[in-house]
Amino acid sequence: MAILANLVARFVENERGAANILPPESVTALAVAAVSYYAGFAELTHLVDGAEIDDTLDVTVSEWAEIRPLFVLYVERENALQLEATGILSAGGGFGRSSSEVGGEIAQMEAELPRRVFYHPVITI
Repeated sequence: MAILANLVARFVENERGAANILPPESVTALAVAAVSYYAGFAELTHLVDGAEIDDTLDVTVSEWAEIRPLFVLYVERENALQLEATGILSAGGGFGRSSSEVGGEIAQMEAELPRRVFYHPVITI
């Protein structure tokens, strides 16, 4: 189990370093968005009823294993959008995938996530 802010910090500092042009608060917002999407289909273990999802939420290892791929795609798309907005991609053929390419992969992952994470206990009578 880890606090979402710590997972984001590890991602920014150790995993994406120079490949990430986004400020930490933007990456945190994307992590919260990914967790919120996940929470629409699966119960978060440490979310108290009525509490908001934010960067102080404890996320289990298994929850993060399902959320992380979507989070990484959100970050990749936002990076691509920033690069496209500044015109860096137009000079010299570009860097990485375009935002529309990543957007297609996000749509596919968002469509698959409910099937992968939905759980309801079986009740027999």
